[in-house]
Amino acid sequence: MAQDLTLTVNGTEYVITLNDSEEAQLLVQALPQTLQFENFGSNERIAYMSHKLPIASYKETIDVKRGSLAYYVPWGNLCVFRRAYHSPNDLVLLGQMDEAAVKAIEASGDAQAILQVRN
Repeated sequence: MAQDLTLTVNGTEYVITLNDSEEAQLLVQALPQTLQFENFGSNERIAYMSHKLPIASYKETIDVKRGSLAYYVPWGNLCVFRRAYHSPNDLVLLGQMDEAAVKAIEASGDAQAILQVRN
């Protein structure tokens, strides 16, 4: 069952809608998390959780778009995409956020963000 998360950045809450996948449920089980996003190239902002999700590998290619939330298996980090991208492998699509949330993450600098299950 798909679930919504709340991402709080600089005191404002944003909704992330997860997809209905086993990997998304692994993220839910790992919450809440306090994250600090950083730039990774010009295409994404990434954040490391306190521990990696138990995903051994993921070999499907996926297409992400602006606002996609994904998990990069080799490094164990969350990714928020700034624009469309075709992943060769090892990237797991977890959900999607709206434009306001993406802009908040882009502007967050080194501020902490809290990711938790939405009540």
